[in-house]
Amino acid sequence: MYKEIIQKIITFQSRGLLSFVSFIESIFFPIPTDVLLIPMCYSKPSEWKILALITTVASVIGGVVGFFLGSFLFMEVYPIIEDLNYVSEFNDVKNLFYLHGALIILIASFTPLPYKLFTITAGFLSVDFILFLVFSLIGRALRFYLVAYITKAHGVVILEYLNRYFLYIASVIIIVYIIINLYN
Repeated sequence: MYKEIIQKIITFQSRGLLSFVSFIESIFFPIPTDVLLIPMCYSKPSEWKILALITTVASVIGGVVGFFLGSFLFMEVYPIIEDLNYVSEFNDVKNLFYLHGALIILIASFTPLPYKLFTITAGFLSVDFILFLVFSLIGRALRFYLVAYITKAHGVVILEYLNRYFLYIASVIIIVYIIINLYN
């Protein structure tokens, strides 16, 4: 079944769909954009840069929408957070912002943490918009260009390995970051 879905995505090859999914994934969509980006880069390795750019830009624009939803419509958005069972995660994210400020956006935009919760929470907590935008752009670009390049260079096999251990790798990076901050 997994291979059939990948084959359909490869044959569909819609940059518009990639853009749309990247945009909505940064606001509310639960399926990561990588599900489209990886097979598209695998089937057309010469287009990996443009596909990563499309994904990055659309994701950051979606993040900006999430930021403004948190800023201006939080009371309307919060019931959706409740419906999706993200209340505990939202509270955790809020605490991360209190501890680390806007820098947590850089970490969230690169790692498999739910970026959408960080965008809405950043708006809700009135994080500096320029910092939010810069950190989102850097983190999302690093993530999507890395995924696209690895797919182009090594195919799906290496990505399956990375996906299996990505949470562990991200956790180590976060722990190192916290330890450095504790001693500074």
